[in-house]
Amino acid sequence: MLAGDHTAWSRPDAVTLQERTIEHSSATVPGNKPITIGQGYSTIAWIPEDLGSWALPLRHERISSWENPIQKATWQLQQVCEHLPSRPISVWDSEYGCAPNTVRISILNSEFGLG
Repeated sequence: MLAGDHTAWSRPDAVTLQERTIEHSSATVPGNKPITIGQGYSTIAWIPEDLGSWALPLRHERISSWENPIQKATWQLQQVCEHLPSRPISVWDSEYGCAPNTVRISILNSEFGLG
C-alpha cells in the first residue's frame, strides 16, 4: 500500500528564499487566514500491510512554484508504479479528491482511495 500527502514548510521570514509560495497551513498568518508563506513538499511512502506503524518514504520532493500538489503527486506515483511488480493501492488526503486528480490517477496502474 502507498500513501501520499502534501505538507508545507513555513518560512515567512525567509525573504531571500527562492520559490516561496502560499501554502495551506493549520497555523494562521495575520488576518486569521489558514495559510503560510514557504515551500510545499510532496511525499509518497510505502506502508506495510502487516503489523507495524512505520512508513518507508519512496519520494519526498519540493513542489515548485510552477507545479501544484496534484501534478507532483501524480508524477511521483507514476515514477513509483514503474518499479512495482503489481498494481498498488494508494491512499491520499482529501485534498486529492477532485476531478482533475481522478482523471490523472486513472491513467496510472494504481488503485486510488481517499483517507
